[in-house]
Amino acid sequence: MERNNASCVAIGNFDGIHIGHDTLIRRMIDLSHETNQDSIIITFKFIKKDLKKSTFNIKYINSQNTKLEILKEYNVTEVVEIELDDVVSKYSQEQFISEILIGKYNAKNIVVGYNFSFGYKASGNIITLKGFEEKYGYEVEEIYPVKYNGILVSSTLVRSLLKEGKIHEANNLLVNNYTIFHEEIEMDYNKNICFVDNKSSIIVPADGRYSVMVGGKKVVLTVITNKSGSVFTFDKIIDKSQNIIFLDKAV
Repeated sequence: MERNNASCVAIGNFDGIHIGHDTLIRRMIDLSHETNQDSIIITFKFIKKDLKKSTFNIKYINSQNTKLEILKEYNVTEVVEIELDDVVSKYSQEQFISEILIGKYNAKNIVVGYNFSFGYKASGNIITLKGFEEKYGYEVEEIYPVKYNGILVSSTLVRSLLKEGKIHEANNLLVNNYTIFHEEIEMDYNKNICFVDNKSSIIVPADGRYSVMVGGKKVVLTVITNKSGSVFTFDKIIDKSQNIIFLDKAV
């Protein structure tokens, strides 16, 4: 359905909301207030494995549902999840712009990161997007790389830090401390342990001991990984249906 109101749009995969994503989204929100337009966040969902950017079993900082819930906390007009199925993934660059950005969301201002890509086989980039500004009547704003202590912030970097067990460093880059949500794990409350299958798409930190918050209670979590997945053991009884918020490595 075509949108009547003009929109400011922020586009990205937004895996794990880090300080770079936050800068991009907040700039879009500010721009929507300046122009009195709707504020829309557009993100993506890969339907088939062969449509992902990588053929590897990529692990995500947030599950798809968690990502959407975090994005909704920005209180924008709408958070949109575009399913990259067999049809949409084959859209040409102009088709993506005309049918989605203009046709569906009436975008007049588009805010993207410096490495944004779109269209069939991710063949379009910011230069392509700017090339259609005059034809479709929108303006593109590029958010340049955000650095922390001189290091370029990215979801790839955050994933690497988490996999290495560098929780403190990863949390410095994330808007919220790294969290594994209770819906994403198999919990055995009788044994006070939980299990994350290795087929899960979420990242599990490297084996070791971590200081975590579970339902407002600070506990030590031990991670041990085997061929089937990762076992989490807690040093205190934890309450049911609580998320695991990672704070740092345990001393």
